[in-house]
Amino acid sequence: MNVQVTSNEREYLASARAGNNEAFTALVEPHRKPLLVHCYRLSGSLDDAEDLVQETFIRAWSKLKTFDGSGAFRNWLYIIATRLWLDEFRKRKKRIFLPIEGDPSKPDETPQPDLSASFLDPLPESWLTSPDPTPEFSYERRETISFAFVVALQKLNARQRVVLVLREVFNWSAEETAAALDLTVDSVNNLLYRARKNLAPSSFEDNPAPGHHLTDFVAAWESGDVQALIQLLSQKATFAMPPMGVWFAGREAIRLALQKMVFIPNVNWKLIPTSANGDAAFGIYRSEGEAWQAFGILLPIVSGREIVEITAFLNPQLCTRFGLDVVL
Repeated sequence: MNVQVTSNEREYLASARAGNNEAFTALVEPHRKPLLVHCYRLSGSLDDAEDLVQETFIRAWSKLKTFDGSGAFRNWLYIIATRLWLDEFRKRKKRIFLPIEGDPSKPDETPQPDLSASFLDPLPESWLTSPDPTPEFSYERRETISFAFVVALQKLNARQRVVLVLREVFNWSAEETAAALDLTVDSVNNLLYRARKNLAPSSFEDNPAPGHHLTDFVAAWESGDVQALIQLLSQKATFAMPPMGVWFAGREAIRLALQKMVFIPNVNWKLIPTSANGDAAFGIYRSEGEAWQAFGILLPIVSGREIVEITAFLNPQLCTRFGLDVVL
């Protein structure tokens, strides 16, 4: 990973060191999206990722003269961003709640939203540099941005999470990772071993995206056909609705939850296709009259011919993050 500074970067770097703000912008902007994805993996939050990248650029500007050009400029930015996240993680001890935590809920209980909690966000496609990344952007390959992988990362402690990302996603050597984090090579290898051991076996597999377009799923949801919808699910499917703080397991529990909380009288639904974490997703729109109001993002996970997981992120503001209208 010891890639040299490119000729364009060298020109911008020299000018930026002389105090040229425009040259600095030209130097760092090509790295904004990759850094956003990197910080999203670590933090699980779109807002936190944006704040971290902005702080990374501020820190890079103030320390620009310390970059000697012996390695890749983008790697230097990753090191700054990673250390900033580690520092922030230690100070704030902020916890990102996962859609599925603890025991499954009972569908006959009335859920209450936990507005004080910060839940894991889905990743908009607009944050990616390319839907079919080149080898240079291999860190955007599908299995490294999948929702399952990001969920698994949040279950690791901070140092395990960082080491796994740098070693397995960015393919940095143990020596490069140790230098970036001020650790020994033995510590890096030990952290990587424990991180791999703690990851779910399926979290980091390069599975192809499902081939069909979830047409039956959309038709069943928009028509309110609960029975047809349930038939598309696996027997052990799960359904979560952050920030409600509840999740349901199995077809029968999901059926009851849908009937009680989603498909209720005089409420209609429309799903608008989008993409989240490299998978098919939908903007959720709700109508009790003529206007369709944004309601959140729906992410169904498909395995084989069945839907194994549905996560409904009930946050209208997420629709704007995904380039969708607030009102249809």
